[in-house]
Amino acid sequence: MTLRLRLPSGPLAEMHLATLVLAVGSGAWFTCWAIFFTRSVGLSATEFGVGVTVAGLLALVLGTPLGYLADRVGTREVLVCLGLLQGLATLCYLMVSGFWLFLAVSVVAVTAQRVAPGIRVAVISGLTAGPDRLRSISTNRVILNIGLTVGSALGALVLTLDNRVAYVALVVLYSAANLAAGALTLRVAHVPSLADQGVKRGMRVLRDRPFLTITLLSGVLALNWGVLDTGLPLWINAHTHAPLGTIGIIVAGNAVAIACFQNRLSRMAEKVASAARLAAYSGAALAAACLLFALTYHRGGLMVIALLLLAAAVLTLGELLYFASAWGLSVGLTPGDAHGEYQSTFATGPATALSFAPVLMTTLVVGWGVLGWLVLAMVFLAGSLPTVPVSRWAVRTRAQLEAMS
Repeated sequence: MTLRLRLPSGPLAEMHLATLVLAVGSGAWFTCWAIFFTRSVGLSATEFGVGVTVAGLLALVLGTPLGYLADRVGTREVLVCLGLLQGLATLCYLMVSGFWLFLAVSVVAVTAQRVAPGIRVAVISGLTAGPDRLRSISTNRVILNIGLTVGSALGALVLTLDNRVAYVALVVLYSAANLAAGALTLRVAHVPSLADQGVKRGMRVLRDRPFLTITLLSGVLALNWGVLDTGLPLWINAHTHAPLGTIGIIVAGNAVAIACFQNRLSRMAEKVASAARLAAYSGAALAAACLLFALTYHRGGLMVIALLLLAAAVLTLGELLYFASAWGLSVGLTPGDAHGEYQSTFATGPATALSFAPVLMTTLVVGWGVLGWLVLAMVFLAGSLPTVPVSRWAVRTRAQLEAMS
C-alpha cells in the first residue's frame, strides 16, 4: 500500500504544518506528563488525576461558548489565541510546586487543548467546500497521527532518561510547539466571521436537539480510543499470556493503517446519510473486536498473538469508520455560519469519552474480564445503531432551525 498525502498549497498547507508541529510536541508531552507531574513535580497520582479531571470538565463547559466566540470574531484568531495560551500555560508548569497551582495552570492549558481541535476543524471547514472539505479534514487527521507517533518516540526517550533536565526540556518542547503552531496558524487566510458579515445572532447549537444527540452517540463510539490506549494494554498484561511487545506491534499497526486508509474511507462520508451508515458499521466492527478480544482470555502462544492481531485489525477498521462518519455528520449538519459553535460542541463528545475512558476500561476490562468485553460490545452497538434514524431527524429539522435563527 502506497501512502499518499496530497498537501494542499496555500493556506491549508500552513494549517497542516501547524498541526504537524503541534502533534510532535503533543505526542511527546502526553507520553510523559503523568510521570512528569508525579516524579518530577511531586504530585500524588490522585492529585494529578483529580486536577486533570476538573480541568477537563471545565473545558467541556467552555467548549460551546468559545466556539460561538470564534464564529463571532474569527475562527483563525481564536485558534491562534488558544495556541498562545496553551504554550504560555505549559511553561508555567515549570513553576508548579503544589496541587492548587497545578490545578490553576491546568484549567487554562487543558481547556485550550480540548477546545482547539473543534476550532481547527471549523477553520478548515471555512476555507474549503464540497468534497475538498472532508478530504482536507481527513488529511489533517492523518498528519496529526504521524506527528503524534513521532512525538511519542521522543517521549519514550525522555522517560528513559528520567531526570529533571529531560523533563524540563520536554516542557519547553511542548510549549514551543504550541507557540510555533499558533504563529503558523496566523499565516492562514482569515475566515469571514459573523462580525465581518454584520450578522447578529445568539447561540444556535443548544436548540439543535438532533445534532446534540448525534454528538452524544459519537462520544460513545469515541470510547474506542480508550480500548487501544488503556483497555487493551491492561487486558494483555492481566488476562492473557501474550508477550507485552504485542502492544507495540498493535499500536504501530494502528498508526500505519490510519495513515494509509483514512483518506480513502472518508470519501464515503460526503453525504449525511452515508456518514450515518458508516457510524453503524463502525459500531458493529468495534463490537466484533470486543468479542474477539474476549476470546484471548488466559490464552498463550501463537494462538493468542494471532487472535490479538485479528481483533486489533477489526478495532482499527472500526476506528477508521468512526472518524469518517464523525466528520461527515458533524460537517454535513453544521450551518454555514456556525462552524466554530457546532464543531466545538461536537468535540465535547470525544472529549467526554477521553475523560471517562480510563476508569471505564479499568472497571470493565480488568475488573469484569470477559463479561466486561461483552458489555463494551453492547455499548458500541447502542452508540451506533440509532445514528441512522437520528441523522434523518436532523436533516428534516434543518429548515426549521434556520428559520428560528
